[in-house]
Amino acid sequence: MDYQHLVRDFAKRTRHNLEVIRKRCPAQGDEVYEVTQLINSMLGLLVLPKERYYESIPTTPLEQLRADGWPAPVLDGEFKSPKHLRDLVRLLRNSVAHFNVEFVAPTGEIKGVILSNKCNCGNVTWRASLSLDDLEQITSKFVDLILKDGV
Repeated sequence: MDYQHLVRDFAKRTRHNLEVIRKRCPAQGDEVYEVTQLINSMLGLLVLPKERYYESIPTTPLEQLRADGWPAPVLDGEFKSPKHLRDLVRLLRNSVAHFNVEFVAPTGEIKGVILSNKCNCGNVTWRASLSLDDLEQITSKFVDLILKDGV
């Protein structure tokens, strides 16, 4: 099936793939890697729209996003919080695209990630933690936004 609208169709297919992996893992006893798929999904969902439709991503303030149920990354240090959704997408995109991702696995099982941004000189300019549930919620809400608003 061809892509009719690149970003929307990609978002729908990404959501579908995540759902299939989540259902298949416990039901089938398969060894699948949900966290790997989640990071791959975030990479695609954040990079594709940002590269082609960055200006279409709303500048909804973070306070409004939280009120709408979006999880907020927990800052790790004295860094500025993103002001709005477009800024958050930029920070998340840079973290994932440049693989500034640390997996939090205190007992061997991944429970979350620490994402960071670095300037060209290598200094960290933003660092935040997200649980896996937060990542899934952000992914889901971003897909909803793309499908609703046509980012």
